[in-house]
Amino acid sequence: GHCAIPRAVLVEEAAKLLEAAPAEMELALNRLLLESRVVVESNGDEVLVFSIVLHEAETAVARDLAALLAKAPALPPLDGEAAISWFERHHSLKLSDEQETAVLRAAASRFFVLTGGPGTGKTTILRSLIEILAAKQVQPVLCAPTGRAAKRMTEATGFQAKTIHRLLEVDPKGGGFKRDIDNQLDCDLLVVDEGSMVDIMLMQALMKAVSDNAALL
Repeated sequence: GHCAIPRAVLVEEAAKLLEAAPAEMELALNRLLLESRVVVESNGDEVLVFSIVLHEAETAVARDLAALLAKAPALPPLDGEAAISWFERHHSLKLSDEQETAVLRAAASRFFVLTGGPGTGKTTILRSLIEILAAKQVQPVLCAPTGRAAKRMTEATGFQAKTIHRLLEVDPKGGGFKRDIDNQLDCDLLVVDEGSMVDIMLMQALMKAVSDNAALL
């Protein structure tokens, strides 16, 4: 979902919902702005309205990802040809040129996004990357937004995956998570499956828990 809504759409939809005049909605929105309860930004084409909480979360995630990208690679260097050949021999298969490139680029990156439609070999890429790095004594941690996705990830890779909430050790009584910037995850590589399904608030919490020495996929 979106973190913001175009101002014109917000005013129009709010007027319909509340059966009020658009001018009244404009006045109400201006009051919210004065009270610092919403944030307004322009993307060049339209004016967008954010709630304070979502704006802070989106800004924090962008800032943390930029900081991650600015750091040197966290994973050990690979002899690409030897590493790929080892995995292919072990599983009696042949990676495509695109799959080989994805594996080696991911291994050399601090932050890497793996995307593609069904049948494009994402699972094979992920499995080969994790197995190659694990052989180099890299400690991977795998997670996904839902229990079903975590189970599929475990079955596909052979490595235990958890839901993000379980990984971050959600506190059902006090709220929030036990894993945070002061108690970060112990891993060299954090793999997040179905990243597009992770809402911005959960992603903000996850980014806080990523170690300064870890890579993110």
